[in-house]
Amino acid sequence: AVERNERRKNPPPPFITSRLQQEASSKLRFSPKRTMALAQRLYEGMELGDEGSTGLITYMRTDSTRLSDEAVRDVRAWIAKRYGESYCPAEPNVFKSKKSAQDAHEAIRPTMLDHDPETVRRLLNASPGRHDAREIEDLEDLIKLYALIWNRFVACQMTPAVFDQTIIDIEGGRVALRANGQVMRFPGYLAVY
Repeated sequence: AVERNERRKNPPPPFITSRLQQEASSKLRFSPKRTMALAQRLYEGMELGDEGSTGLITYMRTDSTRLSDEAVRDVRAWIAKRYGESYCPAEPNVFKSKKSAQDAHEAIRPTMLDHDPETVRRLLNASPGRHDAREIEDLEDLIKLYALIWNRFVACQMTPAVFDQTIIDIEGGRVALRANGQVMRFPGYLAVY
């Protein structure tokens, strides 16, 4: 028997504190303590060349997935411009927070979309006083964490990824085998995250 169908994979919500720590641990191998120390520095502000001290992310201790209307509007415009209208859903993606979530702060996101990770890397490297190995390592870790936050925020407002999935069942006597496979038809948010 051969079964073919379409499978959609929805984008993940923007980061809350616990999810940021989990993703940084699995993708970057940062401890929760290291993640929060780096996030604190991104929140408080980094010297970005001629721009001076600039806070790069919103407050990093939150359990809300809420995003400001302005941030959603800006990221949707950026997605449509960068990737095309087909990557931007007809309506903004809205994610539910847990019932127990404090909604005082919005989700963790970049403060400005024009500060993409490569722009931040360039501006941080243009700042004076980056000489010893420890500072260079810290700078690389800051950029890695910032890229993770930036990419997740952009991805959360994109369309789902679409796959063509095939399931094949083969039976012969007492033996039954199943093979699964999928081919990406449209990358959607996977183009970014």
